[in-house]
Amino acid sequence: MASMRISRVISSLIFLLLTACAFTQGAELTPIPTPSPVILPQGTPVPTRAREMHPIETPDQTITPTEAAATLLCDPTAGNAIPEYIVRAELNYAKRALQVAQEITYTNVSNKPLNTLVLNVKPNAQAGIFSLQSLNFIDGQSVEYKLAGQRLEIPLPEALEPDCSLEFNLTFNLRLPPIDVGGIHAYQGYLGYSDRQTNLGQWLPVVAVKQGDIWISHDETPIGEQELLDIANWKLNFRITDAPDTLRIAAPGTVEKVSDSEWNLSLSNVRDYSLSIGENYRLLQQATTSNVSVEIYTFDDAIISSNTGSMDTAAYALNTAVKSLSLYESLYGAYPLQRLVMVQGDFPDGMEFSGIVFVGGEYFRGLSGVESYLTLISVHEIAHQWWYSQVGNDQAIHPWLDEALATYSEFVFIEKFYPTLTDWWWDFRVNRLLPQGFVDSTVYEFTTRRAYINAIYLRGVLMLHDLRKDLGDDVFFGWLNRYAATGTGQVMSPDGFWSLLTPEQLERTLATRERYLKQPQIITLATPVCLEATCTP
Repeated sequence: MASMRISRVISSLIFLLLTACAFTQGAELTPIPTPSPVILPQGTPVPTRAREMHPIETPDQTITPTEAAATLLCDPTAGNAIPEYIVRAELNYAKRALQVAQEITYTNVSNKPLNTLVLNVKPNAQAGIFSLQSLNFIDGQSVEYKLAGQRLEIPLPEALEPDCSLEFNLTFNLRLPPIDVGGIHAYQGYLGYSDRQTNLGQWLPVVAVKQGDIWISHDETPIGEQELLDIANWKLNFRITDAPDTLRIAAPGTVEKVSDSEWNLSLSNVRDYSLSIGENYRLLQQATTSNVSVEIYTFDDAIISSNTGSMDTAAYALNTAVKSLSLYESLYGAYPLQRLVMVQGDFPDGMEFSGIVFVGGEYFRGLSGVESYLTLISVHEIAHQWWYSQVGNDQAIHPWLDEALATYSEFVFIEKFYPTLTDWWWDFRVNRLLPQGFVDSTVYEFTTRRAYINAIYLRGVLMLHDLRKDLGDDVFFGWLNRYAATGTGQVMSPDGFWSLLTPEQLERTLATRERYLKQPQIITLATPVCLEATCTP
Protein backbone atom coordinates (compact mmCIF):
# COMPACT_ATOMS: atom_id res chain seq x y z
CA MET A 1 0.00 0.00 0.00
CA ALA A 2 1.42 3.39 -0.93
CA SER A 3 1.96 5.65 2.04
CA MET A 4 2.36 8.90 0.13
CA ARG A 5 -0.17 10.66 -2.04
CA ILE A 6 0.93 10.70 -5.65
CA SER A 7 0.67 14.05 -7.36
CA ARG A 8 -2.67 14.60 -9.06
CA VAL A 9 -0.79 16.03 -12.01
CA ILE A 10 1.00 12.71 -12.53
CA SER A 11 -2.17 10.62 -12.16
CA SER A 12 -4.06 12.87 -14.56
CA LEU A 13 -1.29 12.50 -17.13
CA ILE A 14 -1.45 8.72 -16.72
CA PHE A 15 -5.20 8.85 -17.25
CA LEU A 16 -4.85 10.90 -20.42
CA LEU A 17 -2.28 8.48 -21.80
CA LEU A 18 -4.56 5.52 -21.03
CA THR A 19 -7.71 7.04 -22.43
CA ALA A 20 -6.06 8.42 -25.56
CA CYS A 21 -6.09 4.84 -26.85
CA ALA A 22 -9.44 3.85 -25.36
CA PHE A 23 -11.54 4.84 -28.35
CA THR A 24 -11.14 2.42 -31.19
CA GLN A 25 -13.81 4.01 -33.35
CA GLY A 26 -14.35 7.57 -34.45
CA ALA A 27 -11.99 10.52 -34.11
CA GLU A 28 -9.13 10.23 -31.63
CA LEU A 29 -9.62 12.35 -28.53
CA THR A 30 -6.95 14.95 -27.94
CA PRO A 31 -5.61 15.95 -24.51
CA ILE A 32 -7.65 18.57 -22.66
CA PRO A 33 -6.37 22.00 -23.70
CA THR A 34 -5.81 24.60 -21.03
CA PRO A 35 -6.56 28.07 -22.45
CA SER A 36 -7.81 30.78 -20.19
CA PRO A 37 -11.35 29.78 -19.18
CA VAL A 38 -14.37 31.80 -20.22
CA ILE A 39 -16.73 31.70 -17.26
CA LEU A 40 -20.38 32.00 -18.12
CA PRO A 41 -22.48 33.71 -15.47
CA GLN A 42 -23.79 30.92 -13.42
CA GLY A 43 -31.17 24.71 -13.66
CA THR A 44 -37.19 16.98 -9.77
CA PRO A 45 -39.97 15.53 -10.89
CA VAL A 46 -43.48 16.54 -9.86
CA PRO A 47 -45.71 14.17 -11.73
CA THR A 48 -48.89 15.82 -12.91
CA ARG A 49 -50.19 12.71 -14.56
CA ALA A 50 -49.63 9.01 -14.05
CA ARG A 51 -46.19 7.91 -15.22
CA GLU A 52 -45.68 4.41 -16.49
CA MET A 53 -42.13 3.16 -16.27
CA HIS A 54 -41.10 -0.46 -16.08
CA PRO A 55 -37.81 -1.96 -14.89
CA ILE A 56 -35.75 -3.70 -17.54
CA GLU A 57 -34.24 -7.10 -16.82
CA THR A 58 -30.56 -7.03 -17.74
CA PRO A 59 -28.31 -10.10 -17.73
CA ASP A 60 -25.50 -10.33 -15.23
CA GLN A 61 -22.09 -9.57 -16.69
CA THR A 62 -18.94 -10.83 -14.97
CA ILE A 63 -15.79 -9.68 -16.74
CA THR A 64 -12.12 -10.19 -15.94
CA PRO A 65 -9.99 -7.48 -17.58
CA THR A 66 -6.53 -8.52 -18.74
CA GLU A 67 -4.88 -5.72 -16.79
CA ALA A 68 -6.31 -4.24 -13.64
CA ALA A 69 -5.00 -3.35 -10.24
CA ALA A 70 -5.17 -0.79 -7.48
CA THR A 71 -2.80 1.89 -6.34
CA LEU A 72 -3.89 3.05 -2.91
CA LEU A 73 -3.08 6.59 -1.85
CA CYS A 74 -3.29 7.33 1.87
CA ASP A 75 -3.50 10.65 3.65
CA PRO A 76 -4.49 11.00 7.33
CA THR A 77 -6.14 14.34 6.55
CA ALA A 78 -8.47 12.89 3.90
CA GLY A 79 -11.50 12.36 6.13
CA ASN A 80 -13.59 15.01 4.36
CA ALA A 81 -12.58 14.05 0.82
CA ILE A 82 -15.38 13.60 -1.69
CA PRO A 83 -15.37 11.57 -4.92
CA GLU A 84 -13.80 13.15 -7.98
CA TYR A 85 -14.82 12.37 -11.55
CA ILE A 86 -12.76 13.32 -14.59
CA VAL A 87 -14.62 12.57 -17.82
CA ARG A 88 -13.66 12.66 -21.49
CA ALA A 89 -16.67 12.18 -23.76
CA GLU A 90 -17.22 12.32 -27.48
CA LEU A 91 -20.76 12.51 -28.87
CA ASN A 92 -21.47 11.53 -32.45
CA TYR A 93 -24.50 13.76 -32.77
CA ALA A 94 -25.94 12.17 -35.90
CA LYS A 95 -25.88 8.71 -34.31
CA ARG A 96 -26.62 9.96 -30.74
CA ALA A 97 -23.79 7.72 -29.58
CA LEU A 98 -21.16 8.53 -26.96
CA GLN A 99 -17.71 7.13 -26.23
CA VAL A 100 -16.71 7.94 -22.66
CA ALA A 101 -13.58 7.55 -20.57
CA GLN A 102 -14.05 8.26 -16.88
CA GLU A 103 -11.49 8.48 -14.10
CA ILE A 104 -12.83 8.10 -10.56
CA THR A 105 -11.01 8.91 -7.34
CA TYR A 106 -12.71 7.60 -4.22
CA THR A 107 -11.58 8.11 -0.61
CA ASN A 108 -12.70 5.87 2.22
CA VAL A 109 -14.05 8.40 4.72
CA SER A 110 -15.51 5.75 7.00
CA ASN A 111 -13.69 4.23 9.96
CA LYS A 112 -13.62 0.71 8.50
CA PRO A 113 -11.59 -0.90 5.72
CA LEU A 114 -13.44 -1.52 2.45
CA ASN A 115 -13.03 -4.75 0.52
CA THR A 116 -15.58 -3.95 -2.19
CA LEU A 117 -16.52 -0.83 -4.09
CA VAL A 118 -19.93 -0.41 -5.75
CA LEU A 119 -20.93 1.94 -8.55
CA ASN A 120 -24.48 2.71 -9.60
CA VAL A 121 -24.89 2.86 -13.38
CA LYS A 122 -28.26 4.49 -14.01
CA PRO A 123 -28.12 4.16 -17.85
CA ASN A 124 -27.95 0.36 -17.51
CA ALA A 125 -31.51 0.35 -16.14
CA GLN A 126 -32.71 0.17 -19.75
CA ALA A 127 -31.39 -2.43 -22.14
CA GLY A 128 -29.27 -1.33 -25.07
CA ILE A 129 -28.04 2.03 -23.72
CA PHE A 130 -24.90 1.28 -21.70
CA SER A 131 -21.96 -0.88 -22.81
CA LEU A 132 -18.98 -1.19 -20.47
CA GLN A 133 -15.74 -1.56 -22.45
CA SER A 134 -13.10 -1.67 -19.73
CA LEU A 135 -12.42 -1.11 -16.05
CA ASN A 136 -8.80 -0.68 -14.99
CA PHE A 137 -6.85 0.32 -11.92
CA ILE A 138 -3.48 1.98 -12.24
CA ASP A 139 -1.03 -0.94 -12.24
CA GLY A 140 -1.03 -4.53 -13.48
CA GLN A 141 -2.93 -6.86 -11.13
CA SER A 142 -6.11 -8.53 -12.38
CA VAL A 143 -9.51 -7.90 -10.80
CA GLU A 144 -13.02 -9.15 -11.45
CA TYR A 145 -16.09 -7.00 -11.55
CA LYS A 146 -19.76 -7.79 -11.86
CA LEU A 147 -22.39 -5.67 -13.59
CA ALA A 148 -26.00 -6.62 -12.86
CA GLY A 149 -28.61 -4.05 -13.80
CA GLN A 150 -27.56 -0.73 -12.31
CA ARG A 151 -25.13 -2.25 -9.79
CA LEU A 152 -21.45 -2.58 -10.66
CA GLU A 153 -19.50 -4.40 -7.93
CA ILE A 154 -15.71 -4.22 -7.78
CA PRO A 155 -13.92 -6.54 -5.33
CA LEU A 156 -10.73 -4.76 -4.29
CA PRO A 157 -7.38 -6.60 -4.52
CA GLU A 158 -6.48 -5.24 -1.10
CA ALA A 159 -8.52 -3.48 1.57
CA LEU A 160 -9.03 0.24 1.19
CA GLU A 161 -8.19 1.51 4.66
CA PRO A 162 -9.76 4.64 6.21
CA ASP A 163 -8.37 7.88 4.72
CA CYS A 164 -6.97 5.99 1.71
CA SER A 165 -7.95 6.79 -1.86
CA LEU A 166 -8.35 4.59 -4.91
CA GLU A 167 -8.16 5.72 -8.54
CA PHE A 168 -9.55 3.70 -11.41
CA ASN A 169 -10.71 4.19 -15.00
CA LEU A 170 -13.75 3.08 -16.95
CA THR A 171 -14.43 3.29 -20.65
CA PHE A 172 -17.94 2.74 -21.92
CA ASN A 173 -20.30 3.52 -24.77
CA LEU A 174 -23.77 5.01 -24.58
CA ARG A 175 -26.31 4.71 -27.35
CA LEU A 176 -29.02 7.16 -26.41
CA PRO A 177 -32.66 6.20 -26.88
CA PRO A 178 -35.17 8.44 -28.61
CA ILE A 179 -37.46 10.22 -26.16
CA ASP A 180 -40.41 7.88 -25.86
CA VAL A 181 -43.16 10.44 -26.36
CA GLY A 182 -46.40 8.93 -25.07
CA GLY A 183 -44.70 5.67 -24.13
CA ILE A 184 -43.64 3.98 -20.94
CA HIS A 185 -40.26 5.77 -20.85
CA ALA A 186 -41.52 9.25 -21.78
CA TYR A 187 -40.69 10.72 -18.39
CA GLN A 188 -37.11 9.47 -18.65
CA GLY A 189 -36.45 11.80 -21.57
CA TYR A 190 -33.76 13.49 -19.51
CA LEU A 191 -31.53 10.71 -20.92
CA GLY A 192 -32.43 10.59 -24.60
CA TYR A 193 -32.98 12.67 -27.70
CA SER A 194 -35.64 14.26 -29.88
CA ASP A 195 -35.16 15.68 -33.37
CA ARG A 196 -33.84 18.91 -31.83
CA GLN A 197 -32.54 18.08 -28.36
CA THR A 198 -30.13 15.61 -26.73
CA ASN A 199 -30.28 15.27 -22.94
CA LEU A 200 -27.63 13.75 -20.69
CA GLY A 201 -29.13 13.39 -17.24
CA GLN A 202 -27.79 10.74 -14.83
CA TRP A 203 -25.58 9.45 -17.63
CA LEU A 204 -22.40 8.78 -15.67
CA PRO A 205 -21.58 5.90 -13.29
CA VAL A 206 -21.21 7.12 -9.70
CA VAL A 207 -19.89 5.52 -6.52
CA ALA A 208 -22.83 4.31 -4.45
CA VAL A 209 -23.58 5.67 -0.99
CA LYS A 210 -22.55 3.30 1.78
CA GLN A 211 -24.91 3.01 4.77
CA GLY A 212 -23.39 0.97 7.56
CA ASP A 213 -21.96 -2.10 5.85
CA ILE A 214 -24.28 -1.87 2.86
CA TRP A 215 -23.71 -0.16 -0.48
CA ILE A 216 -27.09 1.23 -1.56
CA SER A 217 -28.32 0.24 -5.03
CA HIS A 218 -32.09 0.46 -5.04
CA ASP A 219 -34.24 -1.68 -7.29
CA GLU A 220 -35.87 0.32 -10.04
CA THR A 221 -39.64 0.68 -9.87
CA PRO A 222 -42.10 2.67 -12.00
CA ILE A 223 -43.14 4.54 -8.84
CA GLY A 224 -41.11 7.63 -7.95
CA GLU A 225 -37.33 7.96 -8.02
CA GLN A 226 -34.74 5.70 -6.45
CA GLU A 227 -31.55 7.77 -6.53
CA LEU A 228 -29.24 8.25 -3.56
CA LEU A 229 -26.22 10.38 -4.37
CA ASP A 230 -23.21 11.80 -2.57
CA ILE A 231 -21.73 15.12 -3.56
CA ALA A 232 -18.66 15.05 -5.79
CA ASN A 233 -16.37 17.18 -7.95
CA TRP A 234 -16.76 16.96 -11.73
CA LYS A 235 -14.46 17.87 -14.63
CA LEU A 236 -15.41 17.05 -18.21
CA ASN A 237 -13.89 17.42 -21.64
CA PHE A 238 -16.80 17.13 -24.08
CA ARG A 239 -16.55 16.88 -27.86
CA ILE A 240 -19.31 16.73 -30.48
CA THR A 241 -18.80 15.40 -34.00
CA ASP A 242 -21.03 15.04 -37.05
CA ALA A 243 -23.34 17.83 -35.90
CA PRO A 244 -25.03 20.93 -37.34
CA ASP A 245 -23.48 24.28 -36.51
CA THR A 246 -26.64 25.44 -34.71
CA LEU A 247 -25.96 23.39 -31.57
CA ARG A 248 -25.81 25.05 -28.18
CA ILE A 249 -24.89 23.45 -24.86
CA ALA A 250 -26.98 24.17 -21.77
CA ALA A 251 -24.78 23.11 -18.86
CA PRO A 252 -24.23 24.19 -15.26
CA GLY A 253 -21.01 25.34 -13.64
CA THR A 254 -18.00 26.62 -15.57
CA VAL A 255 -18.36 26.26 -19.34
CA GLU A 256 -15.23 26.87 -21.42
CA LYS A 257 -15.62 26.64 -25.19
CA VAL A 258 -12.31 25.34 -26.53
CA SER A 259 -13.39 25.19 -30.17
CA ASP A 260 -16.56 24.99 -32.25
CA SER A 261 -16.89 21.33 -31.25
CA GLU A 262 -15.19 21.04 -27.86
CA TRP A 263 -15.92 22.26 -24.33
CA ASN A 264 -14.35 21.96 -20.90
CA LEU A 265 -16.96 21.77 -18.15
CA SER A 266 -16.61 21.69 -14.38
CA LEU A 267 -18.72 21.85 -11.24
CA SER A 268 -17.81 21.16 -7.61
CA ASN A 269 -19.62 19.89 -4.52
CA VAL A 270 -22.76 18.73 -6.32
CA ARG A 271 -24.60 15.42 -6.69
CA ASP A 272 -24.52 14.98 -10.45
CA TYR A 273 -23.36 16.57 -13.67
CA SER A 274 -26.08 16.76 -16.31
CA LEU A 275 -26.48 18.82 -19.47
CA SER A 276 -28.55 19.35 -22.58
CA ILE A 277 -27.59 19.97 -26.20
CA GLY A 278 -30.10 21.66 -28.47
CA GLU A 279 -30.40 22.86 -32.02
CA ASN A 280 -31.23 26.57 -32.20
CA TYR A 281 -31.69 27.06 -28.46
CA ARG A 282 -32.78 30.58 -27.60
CA LEU A 283 -31.04 31.92 -24.49
CA LEU A 284 -32.52 34.44 -22.09
CA GLN A 285 -30.78 35.32 -18.85
CA GLN A 286 -31.20 37.58 -15.85
CA ALA A 287 -29.25 38.10 -12.64
CA THR A 288 -30.82 37.94 -9.19
CA THR A 289 -30.11 40.56 -6.54
CA SER A 290 -27.54 38.11 -5.11
CA ASN A 291 -25.82 38.03 -8.52
CA VAL A 292 -26.84 34.51 -9.49
CA SER A 293 -27.22 34.28 -13.27
CA VAL A 294 -30.46 32.52 -14.18
CA GLU A 295 -30.45 31.24 -17.76
CA ILE A 296 -33.28 29.67 -19.73
CA TYR A 297 -32.84 27.71 -22.95
CA THR A 298 -35.97 27.30 -25.07
CA PHE A 299 -37.11 26.75 -28.63
CA ASP A 300 -39.13 29.01 -30.91
CA ASP A 301 -42.36 27.27 -29.94
CA ALA A 302 -42.08 28.87 -26.50
CA ILE A 303 -43.37 32.00 -28.25
CA ILE A 304 -47.13 31.45 -28.42
CA SER A 305 -50.11 33.42 -29.65
CA SER A 306 -52.58 34.93 -27.21
CA ASN A 307 -55.61 37.20 -27.35
CA THR A 308 -53.35 40.22 -26.99
CA GLY A 309 -50.72 39.07 -29.47
CA SER A 310 -47.65 36.88 -29.11
CA MET A 311 -46.28 35.90 -25.71
CA ASP A 312 -42.75 34.75 -24.95
CA THR A 313 -43.36 32.12 -22.31
CA ALA A 314 -39.61 31.79 -21.82
CA ALA A 315 -39.49 35.37 -20.54
CA TYR A 316 -42.33 34.56 -18.15
CA ALA A 317 -40.57 31.42 -16.90
CA LEU A 318 -37.32 33.34 -16.47
CA ASN A 319 -39.02 36.00 -14.36
CA THR A 320 -40.69 33.28 -12.29
CA ALA A 321 -37.37 31.50 -11.80
CA VAL A 322 -35.59 34.66 -10.66
CA LYS A 323 -38.32 35.49 -8.15
CA SER A 324 -38.46 31.98 -6.74
CA LEU A 325 -34.70 31.64 -6.42
CA SER A 326 -34.49 34.95 -4.54
CA LEU A 327 -37.35 33.93 -2.25
CA TYR A 328 -35.84 30.55 -1.46
CA GLU A 329 -32.47 32.15 -0.75
CA SER A 330 -34.16 34.40 1.81
CA LEU A 331 -35.86 31.42 3.46
CA TYR A 332 -33.51 28.46 3.05
CA GLY A 333 -30.11 30.08 2.65
CA ALA A 334 -27.85 31.13 -0.20
CA TYR A 335 -27.90 29.26 -3.49
CA PRO A 336 -24.37 27.81 -3.60
CA LEU A 337 -23.65 28.14 -7.34
CA GLN A 338 -23.08 31.13 -9.61
CA ARG A 339 -25.50 29.95 -12.27
CA LEU A 340 -28.90 28.27 -12.51
CA VAL A 341 -29.87 26.76 -15.86
CA MET A 342 -33.43 25.97 -16.97
CA VAL A 343 -34.16 24.00 -20.14
CA GLN A 344 -37.36 23.49 -22.09
CA GLY A 345 -37.55 19.71 -22.23
CA ASP A 346 -38.97 17.66 -25.07
CA PHE A 347 -40.32 15.22 -22.49
CA PRO A 348 -43.26 15.57 -20.09
CA ASP A 349 -43.23 17.24 -16.69
CA GLY A 350 -39.96 18.32 -15.07
CA MET A 351 -36.74 16.96 -13.64
CA GLU A 352 -34.09 18.34 -11.31
CA PHE A 353 -30.32 18.03 -11.38
CA SER A 354 -27.55 20.01 -9.73
CA GLY A 355 -27.50 23.50 -11.22
CA ILE A 356 -29.87 22.61 -14.07
CA VAL A 357 -33.58 21.79 -14.29
CA PHE A 358 -35.87 20.67 -17.10
CA VAL A 359 -39.45 21.86 -17.50
CA GLY A 360 -41.67 20.15 -20.07
CA GLY A 361 -42.33 22.00 -23.31
CA GLU A 362 -46.06 21.31 -22.98
CA TYR A 363 -46.14 23.76 -20.07
CA PHE A 364 -44.52 26.53 -22.13
CA ARG A 365 -46.91 25.99 -25.03
CA GLY A 366 -49.91 25.82 -22.67
CA LEU A 367 -49.27 28.92 -20.57
CA SER A 368 -52.44 30.88 -19.90
CA GLY A 369 -51.34 32.93 -16.88
CA VAL A 370 -49.99 32.50 -13.37
CA GLU A 371 -52.51 29.72 -12.70
CA SER A 372 -50.61 27.20 -14.78
CA TYR A 373 -48.25 24.28 -14.51
CA LEU A 374 -45.44 26.36 -16.04
CA THR A 375 -45.49 28.45 -12.87
CA LEU A 376 -45.74 25.54 -10.44
CA ILE A 377 -43.34 23.10 -12.07
CA SER A 378 -40.72 25.82 -12.60
CA VAL A 379 -40.65 26.89 -8.95
CA HIS A 380 -40.89 23.27 -7.77
CA GLU A 381 -37.82 22.23 -9.76
CA ILE A 382 -35.89 25.26 -8.54
CA ALA A 383 -36.78 24.40 -4.93
CA HIS A 384 -35.06 21.05 -5.53
CA GLN A 385 -31.78 22.96 -5.72
CA TRP A 386 -32.11 22.98 -1.93
CA TRP A 387 -34.19 19.81 -1.39
CA TYR A 388 -32.14 17.34 -3.45
CA SER A 389 -28.99 19.05 -4.69
CA GLN A 390 -27.92 20.87 -1.53
CA VAL A 391 -29.54 18.57 1.05
CA GLY A 392 -29.62 14.97 -0.10
CA ASN A 393 -31.95 12.17 0.94
CA ASP A 394 -32.80 8.61 0.00
CA GLN A 395 -35.41 9.19 -2.70
CA ALA A 396 -36.63 5.59 -2.56
CA ILE A 397 -36.95 5.17 1.20
CA HIS A 398 -37.63 8.76 2.34
CA PRO A 399 -39.03 10.48 -0.77
CA TRP A 400 -41.04 13.04 1.21
CA LEU A 401 -37.84 14.73 2.41
CA ASP A 402 -37.34 16.28 -1.02
CA GLU A 403 -40.72 16.03 -2.75
CA ALA A 404 -42.95 17.35 0.04
CA LEU A 405 -40.56 20.22 0.75
CA ALA A 406 -40.31 21.13 -2.94
CA THR A 407 -44.09 20.97 -3.37
CA TYR A 408 -44.69 23.09 -0.28
CA SER A 409 -42.22 25.59 -1.73
CA GLU A 410 -44.72 26.07 -4.57
CA PHE A 411 -47.28 27.26 -2.03
CA VAL A 412 -44.72 29.51 -0.35
CA PHE A 413 -44.03 31.12 -3.75
CA ILE A 414 -47.73 31.66 -4.50
CA GLU A 415 -48.32 32.98 -0.99
CA LYS A 416 -45.50 35.53 -1.38
CA PHE A 417 -46.09 36.84 -4.89
CA TYR A 418 -49.75 36.01 -5.61
CA PRO A 419 -51.52 35.93 -2.22
CA THR A 420 -54.97 36.11 -3.78
CA LEU A 421 -54.28 32.76 -5.48
CA THR A 422 -53.51 30.68 -2.38
CA ASP A 423 -57.00 29.16 -2.33
CA TRP A 424 -56.62 28.30 -6.02
CA TRP A 425 -53.32 26.54 -5.29
CA TRP A 426 -54.78 24.38 -2.51
CA ASP A 427 -57.79 23.43 -4.62
CA PHE A 428 -55.88 22.87 -7.87
CA ARG A 429 -52.84 21.14 -6.45
CA VAL A 430 -54.16 19.28 -3.40
CA ASN A 431 -57.79 19.26 -2.30
CA ARG A 432 -59.49 18.20 -5.53
CA LEU A 433 -57.41 15.01 -5.54
CA LEU A 434 -58.56 13.94 -2.04
CA PRO A 435 -55.10 12.70 -1.03
CA GLN A 436 -54.67 9.81 1.38
CA GLY A 437 -51.77 7.75 2.70
CA PHE A 438 -48.83 7.99 5.08
CA VAL A 439 -46.23 10.62 4.29
CA ASP A 440 -43.32 8.47 5.52
CA SER A 441 -43.95 5.64 3.04
CA THR A 442 -41.32 4.28 0.66
CA VAL A 443 -41.76 4.21 -3.09
CA TYR A 444 -42.10 0.43 -2.88
CA GLU A 445 -45.35 0.60 -0.90
CA PHE A 446 -47.47 1.89 -3.79
CA THR A 447 -49.00 0.16 -6.78
CA THR A 448 -50.03 3.34 -8.64
CA ARG A 449 -48.35 6.67 -9.18
CA ARG A 450 -51.52 8.47 -8.16
CA ALA A 451 -51.45 6.90 -4.71
CA TYR A 452 -47.74 7.70 -4.38
CA ILE A 453 -48.20 11.34 -5.35
CA ASN A 454 -51.18 11.75 -3.07
CA ALA A 455 -49.35 10.41 -0.03
CA ILE A 456 -45.83 11.79 -0.53
CA TYR A 457 -46.38 15.10 -2.32
CA LEU A 458 -49.87 16.14 -1.30
CA ARG A 459 -50.30 14.70 2.17
CA GLY A 460 -46.72 15.84 2.62
CA VAL A 461 -47.62 19.49 2.04
CA LEU A 462 -50.65 19.16 4.30
CA MET A 463 -48.34 17.88 7.05
CA LEU A 464 -45.83 20.70 6.52
CA HIS A 465 -48.60 23.29 6.57
CA ASP A 466 -49.95 21.90 9.84
CA LEU A 467 -46.45 21.86 11.31
CA ARG A 468 -46.16 25.51 10.36
CA LYS A 469 -49.37 26.21 12.26
CA ASP A 470 -48.06 24.24 15.26
CA LEU A 471 -44.78 26.16 15.40
CA GLY A 472 -45.53 29.58 13.93
CA ASP A 473 -43.84 31.10 10.89
CA ASP A 474 -40.61 32.21 12.57
CA VAL A 475 -39.88 28.83 14.13
CA PHE A 476 -41.04 26.85 11.09
CA PHE A 477 -38.95 28.70 8.51
CA GLY A 478 -36.04 28.95 10.93
CA TRP A 479 -36.22 25.16 11.19
CA LEU A 480 -36.09 24.73 7.40
CA ASN A 481 -33.19 27.17 7.21
CA ARG A 482 -31.24 25.19 9.84
CA TYR A 483 -32.05 21.94 8.06
CA ALA A 484 -30.68 23.34 4.78
CA ALA A 485 -27.51 24.55 6.51
CA THR A 486 -26.99 21.36 8.51
CA GLY A 487 -27.70 19.09 5.56
CA THR A 488 -25.56 20.90 3.01
CA GLY A 489 -23.45 18.28 1.26
CA GLN A 490 -24.97 15.48 3.34
CA VAL A 491 -27.48 12.70 2.77
CA MET A 492 -30.02 13.34 5.51
CA SER A 493 -32.56 11.08 7.18
CA PRO A 494 -35.93 11.98 8.76
CA ASP A 495 -34.29 11.71 12.19
CA GLY A 496 -31.89 14.44 11.13
CA PHE A 497 -34.82 16.60 10.08
CA TRP A 498 -36.76 16.15 13.31
CA SER A 499 -33.69 16.40 15.54
CA LEU A 500 -33.46 20.13 14.81
CA LEU A 501 -36.60 20.72 16.89
CA THR A 502 -36.41 21.13 20.64
CA PRO A 503 -38.18 18.63 22.93
CA GLU A 504 -40.88 21.22 23.54
CA GLN A 505 -41.35 21.77 19.79
CA LEU A 506 -41.51 18.04 19.20
CA GLU A 507 -44.25 17.81 21.81
CA ARG A 508 -46.12 20.64 20.10
CA THR A 509 -46.02 18.78 16.79
CA LEU A 510 -46.93 15.33 18.13
CA ALA A 511 -50.59 15.41 17.09
CA THR A 512 -49.63 16.45 13.56
CA ARG A 513 -47.02 13.70 13.29
CA GLU A 514 -49.53 11.15 14.54
CA ARG A 515 -51.99 12.29 11.88
CA TYR A 516 -49.61 11.91 8.92
CA LEU A 517 -46.84 9.46 9.83
CA LYS A 518 -46.72 5.72 10.35
CA GLN A 519 -43.88 6.31 12.80
CA PRO A 520 -44.71 9.55 14.62
CA GLN A 521 -42.44 8.97 17.62
CA ILE A 522 -39.17 10.75 17.01
CA ILE A 523 -35.86 9.93 18.63
CA THR A 524 -34.28 13.20 19.74
CA LEU A 525 -30.66 13.19 18.64
CA ALA A 526 -27.76 15.19 19.98
CA THR A 527 -26.57 15.80 16.41
CA PRO A 528 -28.40 15.37 13.09
CA VAL A 529 -28.15 11.99 11.40
CA CYS A 530 -26.65 11.45 7.97
CA LEU A 531 -25.55 8.36 6.12
CA GLU A 532 -22.09 7.04 6.95
CA ALA A 533 -20.51 7.68 3.58
CA THR A 534 -21.20 11.41 3.79
CA CYS A 535 -20.45 12.00 7.48
CA THR A 536 -17.22 13.32 8.85
CA PRO A 537 -15.62 10.54 10.94
